[in-house]
Amino acid sequence: MKSSNISNNMFIFTLFVFMAAGFTLLYIHFSSTIHDEPVEETVELKYSKKGLYLYPRFEVHVSNSERPSKISKEQFDAIQVGDKISGYMKNADTFVTEKDIQFEKTLAIPVFIFLYFPVMMFGCLLLKDIKFIKNNHTRKEQIKRILKISGYSLLTAYIILGMIFVILTAINIFNKMNEWNQTEVTATVIDGDFNETRSHKGASYTTYELFLHYQDREGRDYITKKAVTGTTYNEYRLEENIPLIYRNNNVHDTFISTESVNEIWPAFLNLFTIFLGFYIVSLFAMYKAWRKMKKNKKEIQDVIIENNKKNKHLY
Repeated sequence: MKSSNISNNMFIFTLFVFMAAGFTLLYIHFSSTIHDEPVEETVELKYSKKGLYLYPRFEVHVSNSERPSKISKEQFDAIQVGDKISGYMKNADTFVTEKDIQFEKTLAIPVFIFLYFPVMMFGCLLLKDIKFIKNNHTRKEQIKRILKISGYSLLTAYIILGMIFVILTAINIFNKMNEWNQTEVTATVIDGDFNETRSHKGASYTTYELFLHYQDREGRDYITKKAVTGTTYNEYRLEENIPLIYRNNNVHDTFISTESVNEIWPAFLNLFTIFLGFYIVSLFAMYKAWRKMKKNKKEIQDVIIENNKKNKHLY
Protein backbone atom coordinates (compact mmCIF):
# COMPACT_ATOMS: atom_id res chain seq x y z
CA MET A 1 0.00 0.00 0.00
CA LYS A 2 2.82 2.36 0.87
CA SER A 3 4.57 1.66 -2.44
CA SER A 4 1.27 2.33 -4.23
CA ASN A 5 0.90 5.69 -2.46
CA ILE A 6 4.45 6.68 -3.47
CA SER A 7 3.75 5.74 -7.09
CA ASN A 8 0.52 7.77 -7.09
CA ASN A 9 2.26 10.77 -5.53
CA MET A 10 5.09 10.49 -8.06
CA PHE A 11 2.62 10.39 -10.96
CA ILE A 12 0.66 13.41 -9.69
CA PHE A 13 3.86 15.28 -8.87
CA THR A 14 5.23 14.67 -12.40
CA LEU A 15 1.91 15.73 -13.94
CA PHE A 16 1.84 19.01 -12.00
CA VAL A 17 5.53 19.66 -12.77
CA PHE A 18 4.89 19.34 -16.52
CA MET A 19 1.76 21.48 -16.30
CA ALA A 20 3.50 24.16 -14.22
CA ALA A 21 6.56 24.18 -16.52
CA GLY A 22 4.40 24.39 -19.63
CA PHE A 23 2.26 27.21 -18.29
CA THR A 24 5.35 29.08 -17.06
CA LEU A 25 6.96 28.88 -20.50
CA LEU A 26 3.73 30.14 -22.11
CA TYR A 27 3.55 33.01 -19.63
CA ILE A 28 7.20 33.98 -20.20
CA HIS A 29 6.72 33.86 -23.97
CA PHE A 30 3.54 35.95 -23.72
CA SER A 31 5.17 38.55 -21.44
CA SER A 32 8.33 38.83 -23.54
CA THR A 33 6.69 39.05 -26.98
CA ILE A 34 3.32 40.75 -26.45
CA HIS A 35 4.83 44.24 -26.86
CA ASP A 36 6.78 43.36 -30.03
CA GLU A 37 4.25 44.80 -32.51
CA PRO A 38 2.93 48.18 -31.31
CA VAL A 39 0.18 49.52 -33.58
CA GLU A 40 -2.58 52.08 -33.72
CA GLU A 41 -5.99 50.99 -34.96
CA THR A 42 -9.26 52.80 -35.64
CA VAL A 43 -12.17 52.26 -33.26
CA GLU A 44 -15.14 50.95 -35.24
CA LEU A 45 -17.48 50.21 -32.32
CA LYS A 46 -17.45 50.74 -28.57
CA TYR A 47 -19.85 49.28 -26.04
CA SER A 48 -20.27 48.14 -22.47
CA LYS A 49 -20.47 44.43 -21.75
CA LYS A 50 -22.71 43.19 -18.96
CA GLY A 51 -22.95 39.55 -17.89
CA LEU A 52 -25.74 37.89 -15.97
CA TYR A 53 -23.92 38.05 -12.63
CA LEU A 54 -20.87 40.34 -12.66
CA TYR A 55 -20.12 44.03 -13.08
CA PRO A 56 -20.07 45.89 -16.44
CA ARG A 57 -16.88 45.95 -18.51
CA PHE A 58 -15.93 47.89 -21.65
CA GLU A 59 -14.79 46.78 -25.08
CA VAL A 60 -14.02 48.15 -28.53
CA HIS A 61 -13.92 46.62 -32.00
CA VAL A 62 -11.06 48.01 -34.07
CA SER A 63 -9.94 47.69 -37.67
CA ASN A 64 -7.74 44.71 -38.61
CA SER A 65 -8.80 42.63 -35.61
CA GLU A 66 -11.22 39.74 -35.44
CA ARG A 67 -11.80 39.94 -31.68
CA PRO A 68 -12.96 42.76 -29.38
CA SER A 69 -10.44 44.41 -27.07
CA LYS A 70 -10.88 45.42 -23.44
CA ILE A 71 -10.47 49.03 -22.37
CA SER A 72 -10.76 50.88 -19.07
CA LYS A 73 -13.76 52.98 -18.05
CA GLU A 74 -11.62 56.13 -18.47
CA GLN A 75 -10.68 55.13 -22.04
CA PHE A 76 -14.29 54.29 -22.82
CA ASP A 77 -15.47 57.73 -21.73
CA ALA A 78 -12.69 59.54 -23.60
CA ILE A 79 -12.62 57.68 -26.92
CA GLN A 80 -15.09 57.96 -29.79
CA VAL A 81 -15.81 55.82 -32.85
CA GLY A 82 -13.29 56.80 -35.53
CA ASP A 83 -10.54 57.67 -33.05
CA LYS A 84 -7.18 55.90 -33.01
CA ILE A 85 -6.29 53.64 -30.09
CA SER A 86 -2.84 52.31 -29.21
CA GLY A 87 -2.16 48.67 -28.58
CA TYR A 88 -0.31 45.61 -29.84
CA MET A 89 -0.95 43.01 -32.53
CA LYS A 90 -1.11 39.42 -31.32
CA ASN A 91 -1.10 36.43 -33.70
CA ALA A 92 -1.30 38.79 -36.69
CA ASP A 93 -5.07 39.26 -36.46
CA THR A 94 -5.83 40.10 -32.82
CA PHE A 95 -5.44 43.61 -31.43
CA VAL A 96 -4.81 43.77 -27.69
CA THR A 97 -4.70 46.74 -25.34
CA GLU A 98 -2.86 47.20 -22.06
CA LYS A 99 -6.15 46.27 -20.38
CA ASP A 100 -6.16 42.93 -22.25
CA ILE A 101 -2.57 42.26 -21.20
CA GLN A 102 -3.29 43.19 -17.59
CA PHE A 103 -6.38 40.94 -17.59
CA GLU A 104 -4.48 37.91 -18.92
CA LYS A 105 -1.65 38.40 -16.44
CA THR A 106 -4.16 38.68 -13.60
CA LEU A 107 -5.80 35.42 -14.69
CA ALA A 108 -2.38 33.76 -14.58
CA ILE A 109 -1.97 34.42 -10.83
CA PRO A 110 -4.55 31.86 -9.58
CA VAL A 111 -3.34 29.39 -12.22
CA PHE A 112 0.21 29.68 -10.85
CA ILE A 113 -1.10 29.24 -7.29
CA PHE A 114 -3.05 26.10 -8.13
CA LEU A 115 -0.12 24.63 -10.04
CA TYR A 116 2.95 25.48 -7.97
CA PHE A 117 1.58 24.78 -4.50
CA PRO A 118 0.47 21.24 -5.46
CA VAL A 119 3.99 20.73 -6.88
CA MET A 120 5.38 21.69 -3.47
CA MET A 121 2.86 19.51 -1.62
CA PHE A 122 3.39 16.33 -3.62
CA GLY A 123 7.14 16.98 -3.69
CA CYS A 124 7.10 17.11 0.12
CA LEU A 125 5.02 13.92 0.30
CA LEU A 126 7.72 12.18 -1.74
CA LEU A 127 10.63 13.67 0.21
CA LYS A 128 9.28 12.77 3.65
CA ASP A 129 9.63 9.05 2.86
CA ILE A 130 13.32 9.35 1.95
CA LYS A 131 15.67 8.09 4.67
CA PHE A 132 17.75 11.27 4.47
CA ILE A 133 14.65 13.19 5.61
CA LYS A 134 12.87 10.52 7.67
CA ASN A 135 15.84 9.88 9.97
CA ASN A 136 16.51 13.57 10.66
CA HIS A 137 14.05 15.30 12.98
CA THR A 138 14.93 18.85 11.83
CA ARG A 139 14.52 18.07 8.13
CA LYS A 140 11.35 16.12 8.83
CA GLU A 141 9.81 19.08 10.66
CA GLN A 142 10.83 21.45 7.85
CA ILE A 143 9.07 19.23 5.30
CA LYS A 144 5.96 19.12 7.49
CA ARG A 145 6.04 22.92 7.79
CA ILE A 146 6.32 23.40 4.01
CA LEU A 147 3.51 20.89 3.49
CA LYS A 148 1.29 22.72 5.97
CA ILE A 149 2.05 26.15 4.47
CA SER A 150 1.30 24.87 0.95
CA GLY A 151 -1.98 23.32 2.05
CA TYR A 152 -3.12 26.42 3.94
CA SER A 153 -2.07 28.66 1.03
CA LEU A 154 -4.14 26.61 -1.43
CA LEU A 155 -7.12 26.65 0.91
CA THR A 156 -6.81 30.40 1.47
CA ALA A 157 -6.58 31.09 -2.27
CA TYR A 158 -9.61 28.86 -2.89
CA ILE A 159 -11.68 30.65 -0.24
CA ILE A 160 -10.64 34.17 -1.31
CA LEU A 161 -11.21 33.60 -5.04
CA GLY A 162 -14.57 31.99 -4.42
CA MET A 163 -15.67 34.74 -2.02
CA ILE A 164 -14.79 37.40 -4.61
CA PHE A 165 -17.26 35.86 -7.06
CA VAL A 166 -19.87 35.32 -4.34
CA ILE A 167 -19.64 38.98 -3.26
CA LEU A 168 -19.74 40.29 -6.85
CA THR A 169 -22.76 38.10 -7.59
CA ALA A 170 -24.50 39.23 -4.39
CA ILE A 171 -23.88 42.90 -5.29
CA ASN A 172 -25.30 42.28 -8.76
CA ILE A 173 -28.41 40.62 -7.32
CA PHE A 174 -28.88 43.53 -4.90
CA ASN A 175 -28.62 46.03 -7.77
CA LYS A 176 -31.10 43.96 -9.79
CA MET A 177 -33.63 43.96 -6.93
CA ASN A 178 -33.04 47.57 -5.84
CA GLU A 179 -35.89 49.22 -7.76
CA TRP A 180 -35.51 52.69 -6.22
CA ASN A 181 -32.13 53.10 -7.96
CA GLN A 182 -33.32 52.01 -11.42
CA THR A 183 -34.63 53.54 -14.61
CA GLU A 184 -36.50 51.46 -17.18
CA VAL A 185 -36.05 52.28 -20.84
CA THR A 186 -36.90 50.69 -24.15
CA ALA A 187 -33.87 49.27 -25.93
CA THR A 188 -33.59 48.06 -29.52
CA VAL A 189 -31.99 44.77 -30.52
CA ILE A 190 -29.30 45.57 -33.11
CA ASP A 191 -27.52 42.21 -33.15
CA GLY A 192 -27.25 38.88 -31.36
CA ASP A 193 -24.61 36.28 -30.73
CA PHE A 194 -24.35 32.86 -29.12
CA ASN A 195 -21.43 30.61 -28.30
CA GLU A 196 -21.87 26.84 -28.11
CA THR A 197 -19.22 24.77 -26.36
CA ARG A 198 -19.27 21.02 -26.94
CA SER A 199 -17.43 18.35 -24.97
CA HIS A 200 -15.85 15.27 -26.52
CA LYS A 201 -18.79 13.26 -25.11
CA GLY A 202 -21.34 15.31 -27.05
CA ALA A 203 -22.63 17.48 -24.21
CA SER A 204 -22.97 21.18 -24.99
CA TYR A 205 -23.23 24.48 -23.17
CA THR A 206 -24.45 27.66 -24.86
CA THR A 207 -24.21 31.30 -23.82
CA TYR A 208 -26.32 34.05 -25.37
CA GLU A 209 -25.75 37.79 -25.82
CA LEU A 210 -27.75 40.62 -27.39
CA PHE A 211 -26.37 43.90 -28.70
CA LEU A 212 -28.79 46.56 -27.46
CA HIS A 213 -29.07 50.25 -28.25
CA TYR A 214 -30.70 52.47 -25.63
CA GLN A 215 -30.84 56.04 -24.38
CA ASP A 216 -30.68 57.43 -20.85
CA ARG A 217 -33.12 60.01 -19.48
CA GLU A 218 -31.03 62.84 -21.00
CA GLY A 219 -31.22 61.27 -24.47
CA ARG A 220 -27.59 60.12 -24.66
CA ASP A 221 -27.01 56.98 -26.75
CA TYR A 222 -25.44 53.78 -25.46
CA ILE A 223 -24.73 50.30 -26.77
CA THR A 224 -24.39 47.30 -24.50
CA LYS A 225 -23.55 43.67 -25.16
CA LYS A 226 -25.90 42.06 -22.66
CA ALA A 227 -25.77 38.42 -21.60
CA VAL A 228 -29.26 36.91 -21.59
CA THR A 229 -30.89 33.54 -21.11
CA GLY A 230 -31.71 31.37 -24.10
CA THR A 231 -35.41 32.08 -23.62
CA THR A 232 -34.87 35.84 -23.83
CA TYR A 233 -32.50 35.46 -26.78
CA ASN A 234 -35.10 33.52 -28.78
CA GLU A 235 -37.92 35.86 -27.74
CA TYR A 236 -36.64 38.93 -29.61
CA ARG A 237 -35.67 39.56 -33.21
CA LEU A 238 -33.49 42.26 -34.81
CA GLU A 239 -34.92 45.79 -34.54
CA GLU A 240 -37.46 44.66 -31.95
CA ASN A 241 -37.85 46.59 -28.71
CA ILE A 242 -36.91 45.04 -25.39
CA PRO A 243 -37.47 46.47 -21.87
CA LEU A 244 -34.14 47.33 -20.24
CA ILE A 245 -33.22 48.64 -16.79
CA TYR A 246 -30.11 50.61 -15.88
CA ARG A 247 -28.88 51.81 -12.50
CA ASN A 248 -29.33 55.53 -11.92
CA ASN A 249 -25.75 55.89 -10.66
CA ASN A 250 -24.25 53.67 -13.40
CA VAL A 251 -25.96 53.77 -16.78
CA HIS A 252 -23.76 50.89 -18.02
CA ASP A 253 -24.99 48.49 -15.32
CA THR A 254 -27.98 47.05 -17.14
CA PHE A 255 -30.58 44.34 -16.56
CA ILE A 256 -33.26 42.88 -18.76
CA SER A 257 -36.75 43.63 -17.47
CA THR A 258 -37.95 40.03 -17.69
CA GLU A 259 -41.50 39.40 -18.81
CA SER A 260 -42.02 35.84 -17.53
CA VAL A 261 -40.64 33.20 -15.20
CA ASN A 262 -39.41 31.26 -18.24
CA GLU A 263 -36.90 34.06 -18.84
CA ILE A 264 -35.66 33.97 -15.24
CA TRP A 265 -35.16 30.35 -14.20
CA PRO A 266 -32.50 29.48 -16.88
CA ALA A 267 -30.26 32.13 -15.27
CA PHE A 268 -30.04 29.89 -12.20
CA LEU A 269 -29.15 26.73 -14.14
CA ASN A 270 -25.81 27.22 -15.84
CA LEU A 271 -22.12 26.48 -15.29
CA PHE A 272 -21.48 29.65 -13.27
CA THR A 273 -24.26 28.98 -10.75
CA ILE A 274 -23.34 25.28 -10.58
CA PHE A 275 -19.72 26.15 -9.74
CA LEU A 276 -20.90 28.78 -7.27
CA GLY A 277 -23.24 26.27 -5.63
CA PHE A 278 -20.45 23.68 -5.46
CA TYR A 279 -18.16 26.28 -3.86
CA ILE A 280 -20.71 27.18 -1.16
CA VAL A 281 -21.45 23.51 -0.42
CA SER A 282 -17.70 22.79 -0.21
CA LEU A 283 -17.28 25.62 2.32
CA PHE A 284 -19.99 24.12 4.53
CA ALA A 285 -18.39 20.67 4.17
CA MET A 286 -14.96 22.03 5.14
CA TYR A 287 -16.44 23.90 8.10
CA LYS A 288 -18.26 20.76 9.23
CA ALA A 289 -15.06 18.69 8.90
CA TRP A 290 -13.12 21.35 10.86
CA ARG A 291 -15.71 21.34 13.64
CA LYS A 292 -15.61 17.54 13.81
CA MET A 293 -11.80 17.50 13.90
CA LYS A 294 -11.79 20.15 16.62
CA LYS A 295 -14.35 18.17 18.63
CA ASN A 296 -12.35 14.93 18.29
CA LYS A 297 -9.18 16.72 19.34
CA LYS A 298 -10.92 18.12 22.42
CA GLU A 299 -12.29 14.67 23.32
CA ILE A 300 -8.79 13.17 23.05
CA GLN A 301 -7.37 15.96 25.21
CA ASP A 302 -10.13 15.40 27.79
CA VAL A 303 -9.36 11.66 27.89
CA ILE A 304 -5.64 12.38 28.36
CA ILE A 305 -6.38 14.85 31.17
CA GLU A 306 -8.75 12.38 32.82
CA ASN A 307 -6.18 9.57 32.60
CA ASN A 308 -3.50 11.83 34.09
CA LYS A 309 -5.80 12.64 37.00
CA LYS A 310 -6.47 8.95 37.61
CA ASN A 311 -2.74 8.13 37.49
CA LYS A 312 -1.96 10.90 39.98
CA HIS A 313 -4.70 9.60 42.25
CA LEU A 314 -3.23 6.07 42.17
CA TYR A 315 0.22 7.33 43.13
